Amino acid sequence: MDTLAGAFLSSSGVSDTARASSLRTVDDVPDLEVFFNPSVNVVTLRRTPTAGLVDEARRVVTREEGFQRLFTLVPGAARSTMEEELAEFPRLADDILSWVDLVTDLTDAKLVGVRLTRATSAMCPRFHTDRVTVRLVTTYAGLGTEFVATQHADRGLLGHAAAGVPDEESGLLLKPDCIRQADPFDVVFLKGEAWPGNAGRGAVHRSPEASPSAPRLVLTLAPL
Repeated sequence: MDTLAGAFLSSSGVSDTARASSLRTVDDVPDLEVFFNPSVNVVTLRRTPTAGLVDEARRVVTREEGFQRLFTLVPGAARSTMEEELAEFPRLADDILSWVDLVTDLTDAKLVGVRLTRATSAMCPRFHTDRVTVRLVTTYAGLGTEFVATQHADRGLLGHAAAGVPDEESGLLLKPDCIRQADPFDVVFLKGEAWPGNAGRGAVHRSPEASPSAPRLVLTLAPL
């Protein structure tokens, strides 16, 4: 099967490079080819989960305090590792494997790092960028990832550069109501600083709030 990169490069469709926003939302996997557009750094794939996947996510987030799985997968030989790590949650395992395959298709990665965490606080509470090629994030329970279009963020005030002033007060956000948030089960593809030609344009994003009474179950994948 051709990679998504090949599909994009061979596409005869009209490019949307000139469109202003760096954010895109799509409904089908083939439409993820827009991720290869140089003007785009966040693509959100909307999806409707199966009842079984929703049930397993609910079981983890309500019963598994302190739940976390961190491991590395070799694409093409990942199933045995995944089944060992998530033996009690086969639908979650299958879902994660499908996204590992897609990240591999996007990047030709030889290894993919996996983190599945029940979070009771914001893991990355300030807007920032990642020094990776791409990071995939999906929230199985709780609030989804927050992100901002490139043209609406002052990158000079990301992270610690704001000297502790909240993002909403530091001047980082250049337009009112510019923060966007993924829905649960949406799959968010964040282009990082290490994506070819993307230095200085990494996706600006942060973790939303979470608490012991309102935890999140979050998956992140990144090629290694």
